[in-house]
Amino acid sequence: MRKIAANYVFLPGLPLLRQGYVVWEDGAIRDVVDTGGELREIHGLEFYGGMLVSAALLKRRGCWQAGQSLLPFLTECYKEPDEAVPGLALIKGADLKRMVFCEGTVMERLL
Repeated sequence: MRKIAANYVFLPGLPLLRQGYVVWEDGAIRDVVDTGGELREIHGLEFYGGMLVSAALLKRRGCWQAGQSLLPFLTECYKEPDEAVPGLALIKGADLKRMVFCEGTVMERLL
């Protein structure tokens, strides 16, 4: 079992979580924990700077432009029917305070 946290967690069918974490076990998400924005030290918790998203979004790498709003883009991606792609990806380098993509924003697979 792995517990993976990030500045934000945004997965299909769930609200945007600040400082939340995902419990990953046996190749699947077992739980998504809303910490209320206050992440505490938890044994075995891995923290990544960025936003955890579905690995299904990896095929959309580079489909955004600097200055584009992050949340509407992700929400639209999640609305489109897609085959289930297991795993998590991390969006790094976006301006998470303003929730916009930046020139150096990248997405990489975590699991």
